[in-house]
Amino acid sequence: MRIFHIATLADWKQAQESGTYTTSTHGRSLEQEGFIHAARDDQVPTVRDRFYGEVSEPLVVLEIETDLLDAEVRDEQVGDEVYPHIYGALPTSAVAAWRPARLPPIDLGTERPPPIPPPTMTVAFLGLALVVGTGALAAFVCAVIAQSETDDRNLPEGVSFLMWSLMAVLAVASLVSLGYAEWLRRQAPSRE
Repeated sequence: MRIFHIATLADWKQAQESGTYTTSTHGRSLEQEGFIHAARDDQVPTVRDRFYGEVSEPLVVLEIETDLLDAEVRDEQVGDEVYPHIYGALPTSAVAAWRPARLPPIDLGTERPPPIPPPTMTVAFLGLALVVGTGALAAFVCAVIAQSETDDRNLPEGVSFLMWSLMAVLAVASLVSLGYAEWLRRQAPSRE
């Protein structure tokens, strides 16, 4: 059967060197308590959070194979729960595996500085590009209508030519304004 014990990484490394683990719980030895506290797998998160929540040093969970223990293991009532206790030293050879008890905090980078607002001239030229582009679209619609009316001989030929020319001039002006706004944006100083 497998039972689990939460240990400080320092205590576990010391036990690996000596071959025997003798810490009962954080800050208490086997000699002081008379047994080593353990838990079932589903109890580990509760034990970690309740009894080791304030511990800042690295913690590990030892996975203990009870068949490899020389000491007696007793299930004992602690509050509303039953926990296994190891009545003797824990040989490191009985620890089948160990893992970190909690993951280190992850910095998700949510503390980003606000973006630098674009320069005023960039905003102005973007606005100009939008207005002139809207005018080019309106001129295109008018040019299509004028072309249709010219083809039906309801308008003189020069009117449709004038509308197509106006649409072309406005479209070019819009593209130039957009390009200049982008150039100004790239010239602005960055935060880097």
